Amino acid sequence: MSQKRKRRSSVVEFGNGSTRVKIYTINRKDGYSGFTLVWKEGGRRRTRSLSDMEEARMVAQQITVRLANGWEAGGEVTKRDLELLRYCEKQTSKFGVTLAAAIDEWISARNAVKGITLSDAVRFYEANRTDLLKVKNTAQVAAEFVKSRARTGVSAAYVNGCRVSLKRFTDKLSGNIGEITTADINKYLADLKGLGPVSRNGHRRNIVTMFNFAKKQGYLHPDRKTAAEQTETFKEPETEIEIFTPDEITSLLVNSHARILPVIAIGAFAGIRSAEIMRLDWEDIKWDRGHIEIAGRKAKTAARRLVPLPENLKAWLAPWRESTGKIVTLTAVAGAMSDLAVKAKIPGGWRQNALRHSFISYRVALTGDVARTALEAGNSPKMIFRHYREVVTEEDAKAWFSIMPPDGWLPKELPWSIRERLRRLCMQLENQRVVDTAKIA
Repeated sequence: MSQKRKRRSSVVEFGNGSTRVKIYTINRKDGYSGFTLVWKEGGRRRTRSLSDMEEARMVAQQITVRLANGWEAGGEVTKRDLELLRYCEKQTSKFGVTLAAAIDEWISARNAVKGITLSDAVRFYEANRTDLLKVKNTAQVAAEFVKSRARTGVSAAYVNGCRVSLKRFTDKLSGNIGEITTADINKYLADLKGLGPVSRNGHRRNIVTMFNFAKKQGYLHPDRKTAAEQTETFKEPETEIEIFTPDEITSLLVNSHARILPVIAIGAFAGIRSAEIMRLDWEDIKWDRGHIEIAGRKAKTAARRLVPLPENLKAWLAPWRESTGKIVTLTAVAGAMSDLAVKAKIPGGWRQNALRHSFISYRVALTGDVARTALEAGNSPKMIFRHYREVVTEEDAKAWFSIMPPDGWLPKELPWSIRERLRRLCMQLENQRVVDTAKIA
Protein backbone atom coordinates (compact mmCIF):
# COMPACT_ATOMS: atom_id res chain seq x y z
CA MET A 1 0.00 0.00 0.00
CA SER A 2 1.47 3.31 -0.99
CA GLN A 3 2.16 5.93 1.77
CA LYS A 4 -0.23 8.84 1.71
CA ARG A 5 1.55 12.12 1.07
CA LYS A 6 1.14 15.10 3.40
CA ARG A 7 -1.15 17.75 1.97
CA ARG A 8 0.30 21.15 1.26
CA SER A 9 -2.23 23.88 1.93
CA SER A 10 -0.31 27.00 0.84
CA VAL A 11 2.95 28.32 -0.53
CA VAL A 12 4.82 31.53 0.33
CA GLU A 13 7.72 32.70 -1.83
CA PHE A 14 10.67 34.99 -1.11
CA GLY A 15 12.99 36.31 -3.82
CA ASN A 16 12.98 35.29 -7.43
CA GLY A 17 15.00 33.34 -9.88
CA SER A 18 18.09 31.80 -8.37
CA THR A 19 17.37 33.48 -5.01
CA ARG A 20 13.81 32.18 -4.70
CA VAL A 21 12.85 30.40 -1.50
CA LYS A 22 9.45 28.73 -1.11
CA ILE A 23 7.70 27.99 2.18
CA TYR A 24 5.20 25.12 2.06
CA THR A 25 2.64 24.75 4.82
CA ILE A 26 2.10 21.11 5.71
CA ASN A 27 -1.04 19.97 7.58
CA ARG A 28 0.14 17.16 9.82
CA LYS A 29 -1.96 14.30 11.18
CA ASP A 30 -1.57 15.56 14.76
CA GLY A 31 -3.43 18.74 13.87
CA TYR A 32 -0.42 21.03 13.93
CA SER A 33 1.05 22.82 10.94
CA GLY A 34 4.61 22.43 9.72
CA PHE A 35 6.59 24.65 7.40
CA THR A 36 9.11 23.42 4.88
CA LEU A 37 11.57 25.74 3.16
CA VAL A 38 12.68 24.71 -0.35
CA TRP A 39 15.42 26.37 -2.42
CA LYS A 40 18.24 25.56 -4.83
CA GLU A 41 21.86 26.14 -3.84
CA GLY A 42 25.03 24.86 -5.44
CA GLY A 43 23.06 22.96 -8.08
CA ARG A 44 21.19 20.96 -5.46
CA ARG A 45 17.67 21.12 -4.04
CA ARG A 46 17.73 21.93 -0.34
CA THR A 47 15.01 21.82 2.31
CA ARG A 48 14.55 22.77 5.95
CA SER A 49 11.55 22.11 8.20
CA LEU A 50 10.43 24.43 10.98
CA SER A 51 7.42 24.46 13.27
CA ASP A 52 6.88 28.23 13.45
CA MET A 53 5.84 30.38 10.49
CA GLU A 54 7.51 33.54 11.85
CA GLU A 55 10.79 31.73 12.22
CA ALA A 56 10.35 30.15 8.76
CA ARG A 57 9.85 33.60 7.18
CA MET A 58 12.94 34.98 9.00
CA VAL A 59 15.14 32.09 7.84
CA ALA A 60 13.79 32.34 4.28
CA GLN A 61 14.71 36.03 4.15
CA GLN A 62 18.22 35.26 5.41
CA ILE A 63 18.68 32.53 2.76
CA THR A 64 17.50 34.90 0.03
CA VAL A 65 19.97 37.61 1.12
CA ARG A 66 22.76 35.04 1.27
CA LEU A 67 22.02 33.67 -2.21
CA ALA A 68 21.81 37.19 -3.65
CA ASN A 69 25.24 38.11 -2.21
CA GLY A 70 26.90 34.81 -3.08
CA TRP A 71 27.78 34.01 0.57
CA GLU A 72 28.65 30.51 1.62
CA ALA A 73 26.04 28.39 3.35
CA GLY A 74 26.01 28.54 7.14
CA GLY A 75 23.72 28.21 10.12
CA GLU A 76 20.81 30.59 9.87
CA VAL A 77 19.64 32.55 12.92
CA THR A 78 16.74 30.92 14.72
CA LYS A 79 13.96 32.48 16.75
CA ARG A 80 15.69 31.33 19.89
CA ASP A 81 18.87 33.06 18.71
CA LEU A 82 16.93 36.28 18.30
CA GLU A 83 15.38 35.97 21.73
CA LEU A 84 18.83 35.44 23.24
CA LEU A 85 20.17 38.43 21.33
CA ARG A 86 17.34 40.67 22.53
CA TYR A 87 17.85 39.46 26.12
CA CYS A 88 21.57 40.29 26.01
CA GLU A 89 20.89 43.72 24.55
CA LYS A 90 18.34 44.39 27.27
CA GLN A 91 20.88 43.45 29.99
CA THR A 92 23.67 45.64 28.64
CA SER A 93 21.27 48.57 28.16
CA LYS A 94 20.85 48.67 31.97
CA PHE A 95 24.46 49.91 32.14
CA GLY A 96 24.06 52.32 29.21
CA VAL A 97 26.23 50.36 26.77
CA THR A 98 25.52 48.42 23.60
CA LEU A 99 25.99 44.66 23.35
CA ALA A 100 28.98 45.17 21.06
CA ALA A 101 30.61 47.57 23.56
CA ALA A 102 30.00 45.12 26.38
CA ILE A 103 31.65 42.30 24.42
CA ASP A 104 34.65 44.53 23.65
CA GLU A 105 34.98 45.40 27.36
CA TRP A 106 34.70 41.75 28.35
CA ILE A 107 37.42 40.72 25.89
CA SER A 108 39.68 43.53 27.13
CA ALA A 109 39.15 42.51 30.76
CA ARG A 110 39.82 38.84 30.06
CA ASN A 111 43.06 39.74 28.32
CA ALA A 112 44.10 41.87 31.32
CA VAL A 113 43.45 39.18 33.96
CA LYS A 114 45.00 36.20 32.23
CA GLY A 115 44.35 32.97 34.07
CA ILE A 116 41.81 34.54 36.47
CA THR A 117 38.06 34.68 36.12
CA LEU A 118 36.49 38.11 35.95
CA SER A 119 34.36 37.41 39.03
CA ASP A 120 37.49 36.58 41.08
CA ALA A 121 39.20 39.72 39.78
CA VAL A 122 36.21 41.87 40.73
CA ARG A 123 36.00 40.35 44.23
CA PHE A 124 39.71 41.01 44.78
CA TYR A 125 39.30 44.60 43.62
CA GLU A 126 36.31 45.18 45.90
CA ALA A 127 38.22 43.77 48.87
CA ASN A 128 41.23 46.00 48.23
CA ARG A 129 39.86 49.23 46.81
CA THR A 130 40.86 52.38 48.65
CA ASP A 131 38.89 54.99 46.72
CA LEU A 132 35.97 54.69 49.18
CA LEU A 133 38.12 55.51 52.24
CA LYS A 134 38.03 58.93 53.84
CA VAL A 135 41.02 61.04 52.85
CA LYS A 136 43.04 62.38 55.79
CA ASN A 137 46.62 63.59 55.88
CA THR A 138 49.01 62.39 58.55
CA ALA A 139 48.92 65.65 60.52
CA GLN A 140 45.12 65.52 60.82
CA VAL A 141 45.18 61.89 61.95
CA ALA A 142 47.96 62.59 64.47
CA ALA A 143 45.96 65.45 65.99
CA GLU A 144 42.86 63.26 66.30
CA PHE A 145 44.90 60.42 67.75
CA VAL A 146 46.55 62.57 70.43
CA LYS A 147 43.13 63.95 71.46
CA SER A 148 41.73 60.43 71.69
CA ARG A 149 44.64 59.35 73.93
CA ALA A 150 44.00 62.28 76.25
CA ARG A 151 40.31 61.33 76.50
CA THR A 152 41.16 57.76 77.50
CA GLY A 153 42.77 58.98 80.70
CA VAL A 154 46.37 57.89 80.03
CA SER A 155 49.14 59.89 81.65
CA ALA A 156 49.95 63.40 80.48
CA ALA A 157 53.55 62.29 79.93
CA TYR A 158 52.43 59.60 77.50
CA VAL A 159 50.16 62.00 75.62
CA ASN A 160 52.96 64.55 75.35
CA GLY A 161 55.40 61.87 74.17
CA CYS A 162 52.96 60.87 71.42
CA ARG A 163 52.47 64.49 70.41
CA VAL A 164 56.21 65.17 70.12
CA SER A 165 57.17 61.99 68.27
CA LEU A 166 54.22 62.14 65.84
CA LYS A 167 54.88 65.81 65.11
CA ARG A 168 58.35 64.78 64.03
CA PHE A 169 56.82 62.06 61.84
CA THR A 170 54.14 64.23 60.19
CA ASP A 171 56.67 66.96 59.42
CA LYS A 172 58.53 64.45 57.24
CA LEU A 173 55.58 62.47 55.83
CA SER A 174 52.67 64.84 55.42
CA GLY A 175 50.56 63.28 52.64
CA ASN A 176 47.38 61.22 52.68
CA ILE A 177 47.83 58.53 55.32
CA GLY A 178 46.40 55.95 52.91
CA GLU A 179 49.28 56.60 50.52
CA ILE A 180 52.11 56.28 53.09
CA THR A 181 54.00 53.05 52.34
CA THR A 182 55.99 50.69 54.53
CA ALA A 183 59.13 51.75 52.67
CA ASP A 184 58.41 55.41 53.51
CA ILE A 185 58.17 54.66 57.23
CA ASN A 186 61.22 52.37 57.25
CA LYS A 187 63.30 55.10 55.63
CA TYR A 188 61.98 57.70 58.07
CA LEU A 189 62.87 55.57 61.11
CA ALA A 190 66.31 54.70 59.72
CA ASP A 191 67.08 58.40 59.12
CA LEU A 192 66.24 59.50 62.69
CA LYS A 193 69.29 61.19 64.13
CA GLY A 194 70.50 60.86 67.69
CA LEU A 195 68.25 57.93 68.62
CA GLY A 196 69.31 54.43 69.60
CA PRO A 197 67.41 51.23 68.77
CA VAL A 198 65.30 51.38 71.93
CA SER A 199 64.15 54.94 71.18
CA ARG A 200 63.54 54.12 67.52
CA ASN A 201 61.36 51.17 68.52
CA GLY A 202 59.43 53.40 70.90
CA HIS A 203 58.96 55.93 68.09
CA ARG A 204 57.77 53.13 65.80
CA ARG A 205 55.22 51.93 68.41
CA ASN A 206 53.60 55.37 68.45
CA ILE A 207 53.33 55.36 64.66
CA VAL A 208 51.87 51.82 64.61
CA THR A 209 49.30 52.79 67.25
CA MET A 210 48.34 55.90 65.27
CA PHE A 211 47.89 53.89 62.05
CA ASN A 212 45.70 51.35 63.88
CA PHE A 213 43.63 54.27 65.17
CA ALA A 214 43.31 55.53 61.58
CA LYS A 215 42.08 52.10 60.47
CA LYS A 216 39.34 52.14 63.12
CA GLN A 217 38.29 55.61 61.94
CA GLY A 218 37.86 54.42 58.34
CA TYR A 219 40.92 56.19 56.93
CA LEU A 220 42.69 52.89 56.10
CA HIS A 221 41.47 49.56 54.75
CA PRO A 222 39.77 47.65 57.63
CA ASP A 223 40.91 44.16 56.58
CA ARG A 224 44.51 44.85 55.69
CA LYS A 225 47.66 45.26 57.77
CA THR A 226 48.70 48.89 57.97
CA ALA A 227 51.94 50.08 56.42
CA ALA A 228 53.25 50.86 59.92
CA GLU A 229 52.59 47.33 61.20
CA GLN A 230 54.75 45.90 58.43
CA THR A 231 57.77 48.07 59.21
CA GLU A 232 60.99 46.64 60.60
CA THR A 233 61.92 46.78 64.27
CA PHE A 234 65.43 47.57 65.49
CA LYS A 235 67.51 45.02 67.35
CA GLU A 236 67.98 46.19 70.91
CA PRO A 237 71.27 45.27 72.60
CA GLU A 238 71.09 42.92 75.55
CA THR A 239 71.76 44.83 78.76
CA GLU A 240 72.27 43.41 82.22
CA ILE A 241 69.72 44.62 84.74
CA GLU A 242 71.01 46.68 87.64
CA ILE A 243 69.74 46.11 91.16
CA PHE A 244 70.49 47.32 94.70
CA THR A 245 71.86 45.09 97.43
CA PRO A 246 70.09 44.84 100.82
CA ASP A 247 72.77 47.09 102.36
CA GLU A 248 72.40 49.68 99.60
CA ILE A 249 68.59 49.88 99.85
CA THR A 250 68.88 50.22 103.63
CA SER A 251 71.25 53.15 103.19
CA LEU A 252 68.90 54.75 100.65
CA LEU A 253 65.88 54.41 102.95
CA VAL A 254 67.45 55.77 106.12
CA ASN A 255 68.93 58.73 104.20
CA SER A 256 65.67 59.54 102.39
CA HIS A 257 63.82 62.78 102.84
CA ALA A 258 60.23 62.23 103.97
CA ARG A 259 58.89 63.41 100.60
CA ILE A 260 60.86 60.84 98.57
CA LEU A 261 60.92 57.90 101.00
CA PRO A 262 57.48 56.44 99.98
CA VAL A 263 58.67 56.24 96.36
CA ILE A 264 61.83 54.38 97.40
CA ALA A 265 60.04 51.99 99.76
CA ILE A 266 57.12 51.17 97.44
CA GLY A 267 59.42 50.73 94.46
CA ALA A 268 61.80 48.47 96.38
CA PHE A 269 59.32 46.24 98.24
CA ALA A 270 56.26 46.33 95.93
CA GLY A 271 57.95 46.78 92.54
CA ILE A 272 55.48 49.39 91.33
CA ARG A 273 56.70 51.58 88.49
CA SER A 274 57.68 55.14 89.47
CA ALA A 275 55.12 56.59 87.03
CA GLU A 276 52.41 54.44 88.62
CA ILE A 277 53.43 55.48 92.13
CA MET A 278 53.03 59.11 91.05
CA ARG A 279 49.35 58.37 90.30
CA LEU A 280 48.62 56.54 93.56
CA ASP A 281 46.77 57.91 96.57
CA TRP A 282 47.28 56.80 100.16
CA GLU A 283 43.75 55.38 99.99
CA ASP A 284 45.00 52.84 97.40
CA ILE A 285 47.05 51.16 100.12
CA LYS A 286 44.74 48.61 101.75
CA TRP A 287 46.60 48.21 105.03
CA ASP A 288 44.31 45.63 106.60
CA ARG A 289 43.85 43.60 103.42
CA GLY A 290 47.58 43.44 102.81
CA HIS A 291 47.82 44.79 99.27
CA ILE A 292 48.12 47.93 97.15
CA GLU A 293 45.38 48.38 94.58
CA ILE A 294 46.43 49.84 91.23
CA ALA A 295 43.32 50.82 89.26
CA GLY A 296 43.33 50.36 85.49
CA ARG A 297 43.43 54.10 84.87
CA LYS A 298 46.60 54.35 86.99
CA ALA A 299 48.40 51.31 85.59
CA LYS A 300 50.74 51.46 82.61
CA THR A 301 49.01 48.44 81.06
CA ALA A 302 45.51 49.86 81.81
CA ALA A 303 44.74 46.62 83.70
CA ARG A 304 43.84 46.65 87.40
CA ARG A 305 46.18 44.65 89.62
CA LEU A 306 46.74 43.98 93.31
CA VAL A 307 50.30 44.13 94.61
CA PRO A 308 51.21 42.42 97.93
CA LEU A 309 51.97 44.73 100.86
CA PRO A 310 54.79 42.98 102.79
CA GLU A 311 55.29 43.63 106.50
CA ASN A 312 58.56 45.48 106.04
CA LEU A 313 56.90 47.90 103.58
CA LYS A 314 54.12 48.51 106.10
CA ALA A 315 56.78 49.38 108.66
CA TRP A 316 58.56 51.88 106.40
CA LEU A 317 55.24 53.54 105.47
CA ALA A 318 53.82 53.45 109.02
CA PRO A 319 54.14 57.24 109.54
CA TRP A 320 51.64 57.80 106.71
CA ARG A 321 49.10 55.13 107.67
CA GLU A 322 46.34 57.66 108.39
CA SER A 323 47.26 59.93 105.47
CA THR A 324 45.04 60.71 102.49
CA GLY A 325 45.55 62.22 99.04
CA LYS A 326 48.49 61.84 96.70
CA ILE A 327 51.36 59.69 97.88
CA VAL A 328 53.92 61.74 95.97
CA THR A 329 53.79 65.52 96.08
CA LEU A 330 57.36 66.02 94.92
CA THR A 331 57.72 67.22 91.31
CA ALA A 332 61.43 66.62 90.61
CA VAL A 333 61.52 62.94 91.59
CA ALA A 334 64.41 62.04 89.26
CA GLY A 335 66.60 64.80 90.69
CA ALA A 336 65.75 63.82 94.27
CA MET A 337 66.76 60.20 93.52
CA SER A 338 70.09 61.30 92.09
CA ASP A 339 70.80 63.47 95.16
CA LEU A 340 69.78 60.62 97.46
CA ALA A 341 72.20 58.20 95.77
CA VAL A 342 75.03 60.63 96.47
CA LYS A 343 74.04 60.99 100.16
CA ALA A 344 73.72 57.23 100.56
CA LYS A 345 77.13 56.75 98.86
CA ILE A 346 75.80 54.34 96.22
CA PRO A 347 78.66 53.34 93.86
CA GLY A 348 78.04 54.79 90.40
CA GLY A 349 75.11 56.91 91.59
CA TRP A 350 71.43 56.25 90.99
CA ARG A 351 70.62 53.16 88.88
CA GLN A 352 67.80 53.59 86.39
CA ASN A 353 64.80 51.33 87.14
CA ALA A 354 66.87 49.53 89.79
CA LEU A 355 64.06 49.62 92.38
CA ARG A 356 61.69 47.66 90.14
CA HIS A 357 64.46 45.38 88.88
CA SER A 358 65.44 44.67 92.47
CA PHE A 359 61.89 43.81 93.57
CA ILE A 360 61.30 41.42 90.66
CA SER A 361 64.68 39.72 91.10
CA TYR A 362 64.26 39.22 94.85
CA ARG A 363 60.58 38.26 94.53
CA VAL A 364 61.27 35.55 91.95
CA ALA A 365 64.10 34.19 94.10
CA LEU A 366 61.84 34.18 97.20
CA THR A 367 58.74 32.57 95.63
CA GLY A 368 60.23 30.62 92.74
CA ASP A 369 57.04 31.49 90.87
CA VAL A 370 57.58 33.45 87.63
CA ALA A 371 53.87 33.64 86.71
CA ARG A 372 52.89 34.96 90.14
CA THR A 373 55.64 37.58 90.09
CA ALA A 374 54.62 38.65 86.57
CA LEU A 375 51.04 39.16 87.76
CA GLU A 376 52.16 41.22 90.76
CA ALA A 377 54.59 43.34 88.71
CA GLY A 378 52.27 43.86 85.74
CA ASN A 379 54.80 42.36 83.37
CA SER A 380 54.94 39.35 81.05
CA PRO A 381 56.21 35.98 82.35
CA LYS A 382 58.42 35.78 79.26
CA MET A 383 60.30 38.96 80.18
CA ILE A 384 60.68 37.96 83.81
CA PHE A 385 61.86 34.46 82.92
CA ARG A 386 64.36 35.93 80.48
CA HIS A 387 65.83 38.72 82.61
CA TYR A 388 65.24 38.10 86.31
CA ARG A 389 65.66 34.41 87.11
CA GLU A 390 68.70 33.37 89.14
CA VAL A 391 69.93 36.95 89.50
CA VAL A 392 70.02 36.72 93.31
CA THR A 393 69.90 33.87 95.84
CA GLU A 394 66.98 32.90 98.06
CA GLU A 395 68.99 34.01 101.13
CA ASP A 396 69.45 37.46 99.58
CA ALA A 397 65.72 37.60 98.88
CA LYS A 398 64.83 36.75 102.49
CA ALA A 399 67.23 39.45 103.67
CA TRP A 400 65.68 41.99 101.25
CA PHE A 401 62.11 41.53 102.47
CA SER A 402 63.27 41.53 106.12
CA ILE A 403 64.73 45.05 106.02
CA MET A 404 63.00 47.04 108.78
CA PRO A 405 63.37 50.65 109.97
CA PRO A 406 65.92 51.11 112.80
CA ASP A 407 64.45 51.51 116.31
CA GLY A 408 63.29 55.06 116.93
CA TRP A 409 63.87 56.00 113.30
CA LEU A 410 61.81 58.73 111.62
CA PRO A 411 62.12 60.02 108.03
CA LYS A 412 64.04 63.25 107.69
CA GLU A 413 61.88 66.40 107.89
CA LEU A 414 58.68 64.50 108.48
CA PRO A 415 55.76 66.97 108.65
CA TRP A 416 54.81 68.03 112.21
CA SER A 417 51.25 66.67 111.87
CA ILE A 418 52.52 63.20 111.08
CA ARG A 419 55.14 63.28 113.87
CA GLU A 420 52.44 64.31 116.37
CA ARG A 421 50.15 61.51 115.19
CA LEU A 422 53.00 59.04 115.59
CA ARG A 423 53.74 60.33 119.10
CA ARG A 424 50.13 59.82 120.17
CA LEU A 425 50.06 56.38 118.58
CA CYS A 426 53.25 55.39 120.43
CA MET A 427 51.76 56.61 123.73
CA GLN A 428 48.61 54.54 123.11
CA LEU A 429 50.69 51.46 122.38
CA GLU A 430 52.80 52.01 125.50
CA ASN A 431 49.70 52.45 127.72
CA GLN A 432 48.21 49.29 126.23
CA ARG A 433 51.43 47.43 126.94
CA VAL A 434 51.36 48.58 130.61
CA VAL A 435 47.73 47.44 130.98
CA ASP A 436 48.49 44.05 129.46
CA THR A 437 51.49 43.61 131.77
CA ALA A 438 49.34 44.46 134.80
CA LYS A 439 46.72 41.91 133.81
CA ILE A 440 49.34 39.23 133.53
CA ALA A 441 50.78 40.11 136.94
